[in-house]
Amino acid sequence: MIRRLAFACLALLGLPLPAHAVDLRLAYIEQDASPYLTGSGAAIPARPGIAVELVQRAMHRLDGRLHLTRMPARRMIEEVKAARQDGILGFRYSAERARDLAFPLRDGQPDAARHAARLAHSLYRRQGSGITWDGRRIGGLTTPLAVSSTQLVAEALQAQGVEIIRIGSGGQMFAMLALGRVDAVVSLDIIGDRQLSEQAAARIEKVVPPVLVEDFHVPFGYAFYAANRDFAERLWHMIGELRDATYAELTPIYVAASP
Repeated sequence: MIRRLAFACLALLGLPLPAHAVDLRLAYIEQDASPYLTGSGAAIPARPGIAVELVQRAMHRLDGRLHLTRMPARRMIEEVKAARQDGILGFRYSAERARDLAFPLRDGQPDAARHAARLAHSLYRRQGSGITWDGRRIGGLTTPLAVSSTQLVAEALQAQGVEIIRIGSGGQMFAMLALGRVDAVVSLDIIGDRQLSEQAAARIEKVVPPVLVEDFHVPFGYAFYAANRDFAERLWHMIGELRDATYAELTPIYVAASP
């Protein structure tokens, strides 16, 4: 009876019914991208990151078996093309990548409702500092802009002619801001918002809108997608269904553990 009800619910959602359990091999980068992907190297930590735990939960809901392998970013597409991996956990869409990988799409564009991680990067400044961000350009800087975010953020800022300084630790970067050693910082919101409360006495504020927003998905190789289309679509749907609750639960745990 319970099984029939579960299948009826899938039908009402417009999702294909499961045919069999699927073994899924996903590659992801061996670099630390906390709190989304934690640790570095080939080892997978007990607390692997929020995005990894989200996909693990989605696979568990679908009775699938997940096999994870960490590797350098430059190898991941080649491993999928060679059918040694079925897909990639946490990959940003581009037209070039879509030639080799099936992404969750809606009207021909990546489906924001089915992303596995959203990285918003925002500008933080001292109140009354005169640093400006109009959604296109940063103004008023007299020192290099401190950045702890991804290479894409650094490149976007440098394309504006902004001089940057890379700081590995979010705590160190915001301490420099509080002390006036830098005029402003660009940080992941998930890290920066925590620093706002910890550096409250320094009167630091967040500027909107974000400087950059990146959505990361779980794309599959086209051969795997063609053979397992129903499963792939159900997994993308389950990731979207579980995402907000998973991030709400795990974000405080991971952020509290970060330096």
